[in-house]
Amino acid sequence: MKTILKKRININVLLFILIFVFAAIFYSIKLGFSDMWSDEIYTKAMLKGPLSEFYSKFRNDLHPPLYYLGLRLFTAVFGLTPLTMRAFSVLGVLSTLLLVWFAGRRIFGEKGVLVFSTLLISIPMLITYSHQARMYTWSAFATTGVFIYSYLFLGTTKNRDLILLFLFTLMAVYTHYYSGVAAIVANAFVLFYLIFTKNRRWLPLLLSMLLVVLLFLPWVPMFVSQIRRVQQAFWAPEVNVSNVLSCFSIPLTEQFWTSSYSRFMIILVYGLILLGVTLSFTRSFSKYRLVLWLSLSIFLGTLLFVGIISMFSQPILYSRYVMTIVTMLAVPIAVLIIQVRIKWLKGLILLLVVSTGLWIGFSSYSFSYGPYRQTIDYISTTYPEVKKILHISEVTAGPLVEYTGSTGFSHYWLDAEMSNVDAFTEVQQYKAPEEFLQPGEEFCVVRFHDLELNLNNLERVLSESVLLKTDTVHDNKMQYGIMIQLYLCRFKGNSQ
Repeated sequence: MKTILKKRININVLLFILIFVFAAIFYSIKLGFSDMWSDEIYTKAMLKGPLSEFYSKFRNDLHPPLYYLGLRLFTAVFGLTPLTMRAFSVLGVLSTLLLVWFAGRRIFGEKGVLVFSTLLISIPMLITYSHQARMYTWSAFATTGVFIYSYLFLGTTKNRDLILLFLFTLMAVYTHYYSGVAAIVANAFVLFYLIFTKNRRWLPLLLSMLLVVLLFLPWVPMFVSQIRRVQQAFWAPEVNVSNVLSCFSIPLTEQFWTSSYSRFMIILVYGLILLGVTLSFTRSFSKYRLVLWLSLSIFLGTLLFVGIISMFSQPILYSRYVMTIVTMLAVPIAVLIIQVRIKWLKGLILLLVVSTGLWIGFSSYSFSYGPYRQTIDYISTTYPEVKKILHISEVTAGPLVEYTGSTGFSHYWLDAEMSNVDAFTEVQQYKAPEEFLQPGEEFCVVRFHDLELNLNNLERVLSESVLLKTDTVHDNKMQYGIMIQLYLCRFKGNSQ
């Protein structure tokens, strides 16, 4: 009997290793395909300079510091390149898988955790953001840890699980503010449940939450500064039905478009979740009822919390940030598959979800965020007389500076209402074109793919210049790719 059990355990371990190796290979495909886009260049800018200047940089940022600290250490060891920066995001996904395997087995069992792991790696949004040098995969890791140890502490009320819940909560609030909200929701769920069931272990949990608050206090001055910056200008749109629905659809679609595969994925996933919630009220699902409700409470509670803030203050509900809680969508489906007794039906559900998710996610590997290097090369060869580039939005500013190389281009910026261009120190900022342009001087204005942002600056410059030619650079990495619009101008000054 022991031999048979040992063989089964070894098979489960082997299956997880295969899943993990597959994930490591799959998530590394085309890691360097796209040029680095503005947010990634912003990440790189946060890593430059001495550590003594690190804190002050967050006045222009809207995130906590933990991700940047981790990436700074990682790139100090492996080098600061686009591949290493993005590899750190892949490491966030792989760390989530390891966390699920070693801790999640206490919730789902070894076979169940294999199902959960397989579902995780096939979430399209997780696949997409694993290729971006941003904090999203690590915030998802922190949220997953909070979820796992919230549930484990509910079941065991042991100090070990409480300590790990505390550590993941602290990590969540210092990685991304959305994952911080998710951690608050999870801890509140556990606290109210313990109070409701008259379990006295609610007091240690409350003390743990207060300790997190105390350890967050050193960051509060910067947090307040960031809040003020958000109140002045933020890119999140007003809350409406379309924006709310996008928060539910984007985890299961291609990042910037929706295909028949992703529409099928949306119907399939939310249909399975709804079925799981319905069945959770039956006696046969009682074992996993709490874990299912906890996961959905974290997902929905985070969106509700942020949505309420958005309606009564500055809008901050943004579909991209759903990435921080996206792993919670895999939990109800994993529970449903675990509870299904018919083997072929288990396999069919898992096959449909995983194959569709991987296909959608894989399509994002061929998406390019813009022809930035290509644009620099095009301007330098086609218009050698141009040496000054004026940016209309920060979307082009950071990337074009990154790929300028030895071309000799100077980059310029006119004051705009909303901008993080301060992070790009190579971009020279002015209040008026005549401060950096001489009458008769030729220059190039760049605009990102019909972006409406800061169009008043474009109109101002064109009104004070002779428009010599308009041109476009289409991304040659993909069909129907992003384009950069060029306006070749000769400055005449506002007095003529």
